[in-house]
Amino acid sequence: MKPVTRGIAAVAFSLLLGACVTVQPNGATKNNKQLVATLTQLGAGYMARGELDVAHHELTHALEIDPDDSQANNIMGLLYARLKDDRKAEQHFRRAISSQPGNSDAQNNYGVFLCNRGRLKAAEKHFSLALENPLYKTPELANMNAGICYMKMPDPLGAEKHFRAALGIKPKLPLALYYMAKITFDQGQPLPARGYIRRYFKVAHDEPQPLLLAVRIERALGARNAAASYALRLRSLFPDSPEATQLRTLTGG
Repeated sequence: MKPVTRGIAAVAFSLLLGACVTVQPNGATKNNKQLVATLTQLGAGYMARGELDVAHHELTHALEIDPDDSQANNIMGLLYARLKDDRKAEQHFRRAISSQPGNSDAQNNYGVFLCNRGRLKAAEKHFSLALENPLYKTPELANMNAGICYMKMPDPLGAEKHFRAALGIKPKLPLALYYMAKITFDQGQPLPARGYIRRYFKVAHDEPQPLLLAVRIERALGARNAAASYALRLRSLFPDSPEATQLRTLTGG
């Protein structure tokens, strides 16, 4: 899991990964469709390993064969987003969903792209389109991402609906657990918040924001020992974090 202090508002991309297949110069695949799929899988695999130049080469080759292939455009959009070329990223995401509106991975990824750039209402639309597909394999991702965007609006009630849906599919999603702990605590429900934050720490590493939230939850419940334990972990592991500073203000020392 990515560090929560940096990634608590981050969203999860859907990345197509497949076995790396060597494509012979004379074309080992029997038709262009299979060749494009193979090159797209190669590009996704290289991107996952951080070999962005090689990924770009493979995806460019795929799109030279079929410029409208939805999945190749989707992965190229992810690559350009990673390269911080927003204009080209958006072009490829738009092409991916225009050529195949039922590509829920592309709809989710475009939603992530828009959310990260503050275009929250537009992002919400694409998460909804992703979730309309009954064959979508990872609806928990689109639900979690939609929840994060609702938190940015802010609309915690809308966010809660999506986080609950995500956890109903995949109960151990760390970000969804953290946000549900935050939402329920902010609603004045520290006991349910405790349940969520404890579930969070069972599946995720210690990070400053969840640790500080855990301190606040336990203090609200009058559990001094538990609050002190979380506070010690925060001070010991992240002494220079903004959350450690907030902790000193909260506890007076």
